[in-house]
Amino acid sequence: MKHSFFYIAILAFTAVSCHNKSKGTASNTAEEASQTMEVIKVQNRPIQQTLKLPGELHPFESANIFAKVKGYVKEVRVDIGDKVDKGQVLMRIEAPEMQSEYAEAVSEAAAAKANYITSKDHYERIRNAAETPGTVAASDLVRAKNKMDADSTRMLAQNARVSAKRNLLGYLTITAPFSGMISVRNVDAGDFVGDNTDKAVFVIENNARLRLKIPLPEASTGNAARDSITFTVESHPGKTFHGTFYKRAHSITPETRTELWEFLVDNENGKLQAGLFAQTHVQLNRKENGIFIPNSAVLTTLKRKAVAKVLEGKIQWVDVTTGIKDASHTEVFGEVKPGDLLLINPNEELKEGLTIKTVMK
Repeated sequence: MKHSFFYIAILAFTAVSCHNKSKGTASNTAEEASQTMEVIKVQNRPIQQTLKLPGELHPFESANIFAKVKGYVKEVRVDIGDKVDKGQVLMRIEAPEMQSEYAEAVSEAAAAKANYITSKDHYERIRNAAETPGTVAASDLVRAKNKMDADSTRMLAQNARVSAKRNLLGYLTITAPFSGMISVRNVDAGDFVGDNTDKAVFVIENNARLRLKIPLPEASTGNAARDSITFTVESHPGKTFHGTFYKRAHSITPETRTELWEFLVDNENGKLQAGLFAQTHVQLNRKENGIFIPNSAVLTTLKRKAVAKVLEGKIQWVDVTTGIKDASHTEVFGEVKPGDLLLINPNEELKEGLTIKTVMK
């Protein structure tokens, strides 16, 4: 009798437990189904990005000027900081031996010309006499013509030598290749130059316009720059300068994984100097629209980046990759299209297929 009572008690306890468990499961399911979460509707929109990047100002043109011929500096007409015009004389070199070589070449050219005139006159006389048969031997006529041709060639060679010597004399006067400013001067009167040293006698820079060179990260090189950028330099605190897009390298530097972009800066007032470092704000636009969602809608873990899409009231996890990111939004790539509903603040505890209620933010 005691055993029967014991079995009845166990059966009763089991029945009550199963009833309570079944009731709890139903309650949890109902609770999960009743969750209400905020969502946003995905939209396709133009992608804009502003990057804060370091840059460096360079002269629009810069030339290291060397002495081509050896000699002593006779006169220096400019100094550091002087503005010069294209073709302006910067310095003169003295080389007496070059003057002597030029005079010798002129003299030899004159002698060669005289020889040619003589041999030409002789040939023409023989040729005229040869018109009378038996007067001049054929070999004499050929010999006279060959002499005239040889003297003509010698005269042309001497004339070319004179031209070369004259050009070398032109190198004794060094002029500015373009309008600009002398930024480096390494010579004084009496110095010997033209000895193939690596030191330039002058450095001239055109700073009326400057090149602002900016290394753009590889990930942003698919975008197009706006026509104008702004930048600041430490030498002018509180002052903002502007530049316009000029050129891009169209090549990635392997060491830094960047592409060099250049912007032109008007510097007619001379406020900026080449070599200054700048902090730039580069605004970029992507040609095609993209998916740009709030940063909080992207779940980032050690294993994945994903968004929680809501499809027919149920959660569907979608892996994504990210692109441009700013303080509030991130560009995403993946199985996400305009019109999709995404959870604002997804977390890892939300299971695939979980039924939820949504409210539009």
